[in-house]
Amino acid sequence: MTSVSATAIRAPHARAASRFQISGATRTVALERVILWLMSAFAFVLPTDLRLSGYKSVAMRLGYACLLLGIAGLIKRRAFVLPRIAFWCLFGFVAWSCCTLTWARFPEEGQHKLLLYIALFTITAMIPQYAWDVRVRNRLMDAYLAGCYLGIAGTAVNFALGNPYAPPGDEAVEGRYSFGVDPNFLALALVIGIPLALYRAGLVSAGWRRALFFLYVPAALAGVFLTGSRGALLALLVAIVVYALFAGLRAPARIVAGAGLCLAIGALFPGQISDRFVGIPDELRYGTLSDRRELWDRGTAVIAERPLEGIGAGATSGTFGIAAHNTPLEFMMEGGAVSVGLFYGALALGLWGVWKSDRKEARPLISAWSAWFAGTFSLSWEINTITWFMFALLFSAASPRSAVSISAGRWANHGDKREDKD
Repeated sequence: MTSVSATAIRAPHARAASRFQISGATRTVALERVILWLMSAFAFVLPTDLRLSGYKSVAMRLGYACLLLGIAGLIKRRAFVLPRIAFWCLFGFVAWSCCTLTWARFPEEGQHKLLLYIALFTITAMIPQYAWDVRVRNRLMDAYLAGCYLGIAGTAVNFALGNPYAPPGDEAVEGRYSFGVDPNFLALALVIGIPLALYRAGLVSAGWRRALFFLYVPAALAGVFLTGSRGALLALLVAIVVYALFAGLRAPARIVAGAGLCLAIGALFPGQISDRFVGIPDELRYGTLSDRRELWDRGTAVIAERPLEGIGAGATSGTFGIAAHNTPLEFMMEGGAVSVGLFYGALALGLWGVWKSDRKEARPLISAWSAWFAGTFSLSWEINTITWFMFALLFSAASPRSAVSISAGRWANHGDKREDKD
């Protein structure tokens, strides 16, 4: 009778198990690479809001793909990043918005908007699970800036060809140019990219990449002037001041330099473009703000009826037939002071979390959000994908540098802090 040792029996099984684990790890890494490429593509299409036939958003379809594959990736790696309080505050905003449907005056419009809120929030929740590493966030910022460059180039081409922006179903607007999206939307997207570009220029080692990031600033300024967006110009000035203040003792010089660069670039364009910006003071004091003032007066009367809880989701489109062109006003009309508190509370808590986590990264994010804050007083950006992408960056930067995993039936905390090796 031949005897076989237990070790000899177990050895082939051990080798097979080892090969299986290596194969499984390889598949997990490949899946995460696909997810990161999809997230980069998602960030790239945001500034120009690329659309498919039938006006279907490319960004949302990429976001859904990121969400589905992201869930699969979390299941395979059996680990996730714990969200901070700012995330739960934004979750509360979405939940409260859903509750407003019970007393909404325009439930059909409200249902459509709530579905967008839920979709955007779930995509926002998934991105930090993969972007908690600063290198991933840098990659997403680079993709966003590449999309901004595409918007600038397309706008410049339309300007050179004499093709002013034409709203869907309307005549062209003389003196305003864009690329595939409303000029006001593109202009604010370009302004948001300026502090991100300056931040990335300070990190990269390759000279050509640093030059590319620095060149983004004058290119974005030229793009803003071509769009003719007065709200974006005001947001730009706010971003310059905020970014310069965080620069320390050199803040006054940087503010003056930024303002001087704006004036120098603006002087290069024809009068029909610069005249829109020259008339900003008079427009603020006496003008209609492109018919926004009437909308805001009507919205203020609606808010006075139910200031705490609002009149329900879909209030602005149901009342006006169009957006309110003022994000805080949208929130107040639909969800009242509760919506305003939850949404801007999530923003404030997120910025505070980033400031405590990494002040170097906090500076450009605070500056970008200050531009968003100023620009959205004349735009309705509560369901704009850039807004929720910025929340994803904010939550990612403020997330703990560790992953919580389920192992052997119990919770285990794995610290895995990674340094930037850009």
